Amino acid sequence: MPALIEESKVLSYKNCSQKPVLSYVIFNQNPQLAKDHINISPNLYSELYGTSWEEQQQYPLFASIKLIGSSLFKKFETYQIWVNSSLPSLTVEFNNVTSLMDRFSGQMTVDSCLISAIDFRGNIPLPAISRVYISFPDEVYELLSGISKDNLYQLLKNNQEYKILRTNDYIENLNGKIIFCDPISQGLLTEETNVTVVRRDNDEIFYQKAVSANEPIIDTINLNTLDYLSLESSDEEEEQENFPKTELKELKFNLKSLLFKINNFAPTPSQEGKEDDQIFGFVKINELNKIGCFSGDYIKVRISTSEDTDKSQIRTFKVFSFLEPNEFESNTIYLSSVSILNLYKNLLVPNFEFEKLSVWISRISKPQQSFNVPIAKQVNIARVSSPITLDRTLQHLFLSNLKSFFEVKNRVVYEGQLIPIPIDTILARSIFSTYETLQSAANTDDVNKPEFPSVIPGGNCDAVAWFKVTEVVGDNNNHDHNGQYIIDSSRTRMIQSGIVTEAPPILDYKLLNWYEYLGLERLFQFPNVKLANNTYSFQFAKTLRKLIGTSLLNRNRSFNLQTTVLLSSASRGIGKSLLVKNLSIELGVHLVELDAYEVLNPSSDVKTIGTLRGKLDRIVESATPLIIHLRHIEAIAKKVDQQANAQSNQQKESLNLKVAELIDEYSKQKGVIFIVSTSDSDCLSDTVRSNLRFEINLNVPTEFERKQIFRFLISVGDSDSTNFSLTDYQFLPREDLSFDHLALQSAGLTPRDLSSIVGAAKSFAIERFESLAEKLTITLTQLIINNGGYITLTPEDFDKAIGNARSKFSDSIGAPRIPDVKWEDVGGLDMVKDEILDTIDMPLRHPHLFNNGLKKRSGILFYGPPGTGKTLLAKAIATNFALNFFSVKGPELLNMYIGESEANVRKVFQKARDAKPCVVFFDELDSVAPKRGNQGDSGGVMDRIVSQLLAELDGMSDSEGGDGVFVVGATNRPDLLDEALLRPGRFDKMLYLGIPDTHTKQTKILEALTRKFQMDSQINLSHIAGSCPFHFTGADFYALCSDAMLNAMTRTASDVDRMFQDHNATIEKEEEKISLRYWFDNIASSQDVEVLVKEEDFIKARNEIIPSVSAEELDHYLRVRQNFEGSGGEKIEQKNHSIDYITNGSSNGGDNNFLEN
Repeated sequence: MPALIEESKVLSYKNCSQKPVLSYVIFNQNPQLAKDHINISPNLYSELYGTSWEEQQQYPLFASIKLIGSSLFKKFETYQIWVNSSLPSLTVEFNNVTSLMDRFSGQMTVDSCLISAIDFRGNIPLPAISRVYISFPDEVYELLSGISKDNLYQLLKNNQEYKILRTNDYIENLNGKIIFCDPISQGLLTEETNVTVVRRDNDEIFYQKAVSANEPIIDTINLNTLDYLSLESSDEEEEQENFPKTELKELKFNLKSLLFKINNFAPTPSQEGKEDDQIFGFVKINELNKIGCFSGDYIKVRISTSEDTDKSQIRTFKVFSFLEPNEFESNTIYLSSVSILNLYKNLLVPNFEFEKLSVWISRISKPQQSFNVPIAKQVNIARVSSPITLDRTLQHLFLSNLKSFFEVKNRVVYEGQLIPIPIDTILARSIFSTYETLQSAANTDDVNKPEFPSVIPGGNCDAVAWFKVTEVVGDNNNHDHNGQYIIDSSRTRMIQSGIVTEAPPILDYKLLNWYEYLGLERLFQFPNVKLANNTYSFQFAKTLRKLIGTSLLNRNRSFNLQTTVLLSSASRGIGKSLLVKNLSIELGVHLVELDAYEVLNPSSDVKTIGTLRGKLDRIVESATPLIIHLRHIEAIAKKVDQQANAQSNQQKESLNLKVAELIDEYSKQKGVIFIVSTSDSDCLSDTVRSNLRFEINLNVPTEFERKQIFRFLISVGDSDSTNFSLTDYQFLPREDLSFDHLALQSAGLTPRDLSSIVGAAKSFAIERFESLAEKLTITLTQLIINNGGYITLTPEDFDKAIGNARSKFSDSIGAPRIPDVKWEDVGGLDMVKDEILDTIDMPLRHPHLFNNGLKKRSGILFYGPPGTGKTLLAKAIATNFALNFFSVKGPELLNMYIGESEANVRKVFQKARDAKPCVVFFDELDSVAPKRGNQGDSGGVMDRIVSQLLAELDGMSDSEGGDGVFVVGATNRPDLLDEALLRPGRFDKMLYLGIPDTHTKQTKILEALTRKFQMDSQINLSHIAGSCPFHFTGADFYALCSDAMLNAMTRTASDVDRMFQDHNATIEKEEEKISLRYWFDNIASSQDVEVLVKEEDFIKARNEIIPSVSAEELDHYLRVRQNFEGSGGEKIEQKNHSIDYITNGSSNGGDNNFLEN
C-alpha cells in the first residue's frame, strides 16, 4: 500500500504535506485532454494538501512528481495537476505526457511514483525562472534572433496559462532544448524571465531514445503488458495453458552485476518479503519470451568456462523483468554482485576479463509453484580469517549482524558459499569499550552483570566480515535443487564454528563492485589514463597495483618475492592510506593497518616491538594473502642525528635494527606484502630504508588528476530511486560547472584539500538555498523538491570555497593562486608581449613543436629602475596564460640551520611542479642570487643558495616534471647577479623596463590609473602629465593619483561639514538641531557626498610629491642597461648560444607598464 516515505520530522507549510507520498501511476493517451494533463485521486489530494478536495479553493494546483523503478528518472518534475474523482485510491494519472512518451517510445511500465505538493500562493503559483538558456537549430535561431522579447515570450508560452521550464526539457513547437535554468532547475516562465537564445551544435541529438526502436517489447506474446508482469494464478492447469510454448533449450546470455539492490519490479516477491534477494535475477522484458518464462519464475543458470556440461555447475535463480524504460542491456542477465563472486570465486583473479562473463540459461520444466528448494536441517558456517574476523573488539557486532542476516530473509545457501556481513567498526569498538568497562567494574558474581546488547543499530558500515558455508545437511532424496537449500530460522540448526583461510574476492569498479552493492562508501579507483605526453595519471597507483598483482600471482611458487614498499610524499593528505586500502579491496587482499605512533613506547624498544608482534603474529599466520601497512614509519625508525649524544643514537639504532628485522621476517612469509608510509622520508633510518625493495613517491595531483578527483567527489553514485530523505541532502552540479576550471584553480592542493573544498561548496550551496527559500517564503524542503530533489552546486559556490582554502595558505611559498591582472591593465609593451608569447605561450599551445628535442626557454628576467611595474607584469603573465603564480622573496628562503635554505629552494620548485602550469616569480633576485665569492658570511649560505638555484634552473625546459614551469625574475641591479644565472637555459631572456620619456606615455599611465575615478569633466590629464618630469616612474604616478583622490576626499569632507553646519544654523531651537548621522540618512543627497576629483587635486598632489628616482639615479640605470645590452639594445651573439636582450625604455617607449592595483 503506498504510504508516506519518511516518518521523520515534517516541515509543514500551511496545510501542505512536506513528505513525498508513494502513489500508483497510470499512463494514458487521451486526445480529449490537453498535453501534460496530470490527474490525482481525491484521497491523494487529501494526503498532499490536508483538506478534502471538495473544499479546494479556486487556485491552480501544482506538484513535483518523481517516477520510481527506473534509473532514468532521477529528479522530481513539476506539473500542474487536477483532481479526478474516478481514479483509484492514491493514484496519479499521466495524460499525453509527450516529454516522456517521445523520449522512451511509449515503453512505460513503471507503476509508482513519489509526489509532493507545491503550495506557493504568491502573485504566481510557482517559483519563477529568472534566466534561461535555450538552444535552437540554425534556421530557428536565425528567425528568433530578430524578434522582440514579448514575441519570444508568447512563442515559448505557446498558449499555455502556466508554462513550466525545466533544464534538459524540449520546446516542441520551436524544436528547442532548454540547457540551463536559474536560480533553480525548473520553474515558471514569466514576462520578467531573461531568455537567452543560443545556436545548437550540429552534432547534438534532439531526442535521446532510452532503448532502440527496433527492439520489440513483448509483441511476440499476445498478452497485455501489465497482466503479463503481474500474472498470478492458483490454478495449475490454467497456468500451464498460459505458459509460453517454447522448447527447453539453453540460451547463452551475457552476465553482469547489479551496482545496487533493485527494490522495484513486478510481480512483488511472495512470503511477505522473506524471499532471499540474492537469488533474484533480472532481464529486460523481451528476454522473458526468449527464455520461455514469466516474471517471477525460477530458471536454471549454468556456469562454465566451456560448453562441456560435465564441467559445469548449475544454480537456480528467480528471474524478474526490469521496469521500463531502463538503461540495462539486452541479452544480458543481471545478478547481484555477491551471487556472481560466489559463482566465479575460483576464477576471479587480478586482471580477470569481466567483460567476457557469460552463462547458459534455461527455464525449469515445471511452473514455479511446483518447484521448491528444500529446507536445510543443519548448516555449518566458518569465519574467513581476516584482520576483521580476528579482532575481538568487532566480534560481537559481526556475529549479531550475521544472525540478523539469516533472520530477516529465508536465505538460500550451498556448500562453499561466501557470505559478506557489513559492519561499522567504529560503532563496534565503541560498544565493546563501553560494555567491557562496565563488565570490568561489575562484581564477577553479580547476576546483573551487564551484557552486550542483542539489538544493535546498523550504523555507517565501513568494513566487511566474510563467512563461508562449510557444510549443509538436508534431504538427500531431492536432487533437483542443485545443492541449494533454504535456511528457515525456526527449523534449521545453524552452527558458527571454525576459521578458514581464504582470500577475499577481487573487485571491478564497473562490472563487479560488491563493495558498493553492500552499501559501503564509494571507492576512488585511481584510474590510469594514458596522457598526451606518454605518461599515466596516478602513476604511483599503477606502480603499486603492479607490485601487488605480481606478488599475488607468484605467491604459490617455490620462491618468495619479499615485496616491501616505501610510500613517501612531501605533504600530508596525499592519500597514501586510501591508496593502500582501495588497492587491497580491488585486488582481493586482506589488509591490516597500524599507526607507528600508536605502537611506539618511548621508554622501551622491547615493548614497541612486542606490541607490533602481538598485533600481527596471529593475522600473518592465518590470513593470507595479506598487506601489512605501517603508517608514520618515521616514528619508530628515525635517522640517527650525528649531533645528538651517543647514548640516544645507540637507542635509535637498536630500534631501527629490530624494525628492519621484523619487516624482513614478515615479508618472508608467502603472500605477505609489507608497506610502510611516511610524509618525511628524509627522517627515515637508512637501516630500515635499505630493507625496503621499492620506493614510490606520491606527488600532489596534477591538473588531470585533480579533475578526476573532483568528478568523483561531486558525482552522484548509483542507487535505487525509491529512497528520498528530507534531511540527508543530495547534491548535483549545475550544467555550467566546469571540472576543467576547478582543476585549474585548485593547483598545488592535496586530495584532502579538494575534499574540504567540495564540503565547503556544499555548505555554501545550502546557505544559498536557505536564502532563496526565505526570499520566496517557502520552506527549504519545498525548494529542494521543486529543484528536482537536489541542491545545485554552482561555480560561484566553488569559487568561494577555493578562495577560502587559498586564504589559509601563504601567498609566497604556500598554495599558489592565479592573480587577476590583465594585459589591458598594463597597456603598451607590444614588443615585450611578443617576446613573452614566444617564451611561454608557444610551449603551452604547441607542445608538439618541441618533441624533437628542441629546448624550451622558460626563464625571463625583468630589470630596470624601481617602480616600473616588474612585479605586476609577472602577475599579468600568469593571468593572461591562466598560470598559477608563486612569489618568492629572498629572506623567505633563508634559514639558520645548515642545509635548510637549500631545502627551501628545492621545495619552491617542487611546489611549482605540483602546481604546473605555473610561474615562479623571484622578486629582488639580486638578494637571492648575488655573485658567489663576494659574500662575507662564514657559512657560505648565499653561495649554496645560488648553487641550488642554478641546479634547479638547469634542465627545467626538459627535465621530468619541469614542463610547464616558467621562472621570472625581477631586479634593479642586474650587475650584482651571479653571471651563471644569465647563461642560456636559465634567465636567457632579459627585458629592460624603463621610465616613460614622453608626456604622451605619461598620459596613458594616468588614464589607466584613473579608470575608476569619478572625475570632473573639466579635468585635463595631458596638462597634468605635462607638468611631470621625465624621471617619474609608474610608482610615482600611482602615488600622484592616490594623493589626488585623498585630496578630493578631504575637500568633499570639508564641504559636507560646512553644509551640515549651515543646515543647523537655520534651526533656532537647540533641541531641534540634528546629528551628522541624521543629516547623512535623511537630508544629504548623493551629489553632496560624491567624491569628484578635480584638476586642483592633482596639482596639489603634484607639488607635494618627490620623485622616487632622481635624474642621477636614472643615468646610472641607463649605464647599467648599456653595459648589458651593448649599443641600442641589439641582440648580442655568442658562440653556439645566444641571449636575447629586449629593451623597453626610452628608446622604444614601452614604459606604459605600470599596472593598476
